[in-house]
Amino acid sequence: MKLTITIIAVALIVAQVAPVAMAQDIQRGLRNYQEIMSGKKKLEQLPPQERQEVLIVYRRIKTQSSSGKSEECRDSLSQAESAASELADYARKLRNCAEAQDFGDDCSTEFRRVKDAHSDYEDAVSSVSGDCN
Repeated sequence: MKLTITIIAVALIVAQVAPVAMAQDIQRGLRNYQEIMSGKKKLEQLPPQERQEVLIVYRRIKTQSSSGKSEECRDSLSQAESAASELADYARKLRNCAEAQDFGDDCSTEFRRVKDAHSDYEDAVSSVSGDCN
C-alpha cells in the first residue's frame, strides 16, 4: 500500500514537471518498476533506455522515502548515488573496451577508472552507513 502511494506521488510529480515525451518514458519506467517489484520482470531483461527509466523512478521513490532523514544522511545518500552512477558508467566503459576485442588496447585506463570509482563508492557507502544509522 505504501509503495503504491509513493508510486502515485512520483507519477504526479513527473506529470507536473516533465515534458510529455519524458513523462511517457517515466510512465513506462513506472510500469516496468512495478513489474520488477512484483517479480513479473527482471531489470536485466530490459533494454538500456528502459533500465534508465526504472532507475529514475527508483531514485525518485528513494528520495521521497529519505525526506525524514537528517541533512547529513541525505547528503551522504546523494553522494553515494553519484558514486554508484559513476562506478556503473566506468564499468560499462570497461566492458565495452573488452567486448571491442581491440588487442592493441589492454583496457588499463578503463580498469584504473573502475578501481578509482569503486574506491569512491566504498567510501560513500561507508558514509551512508555512519550517517544514516
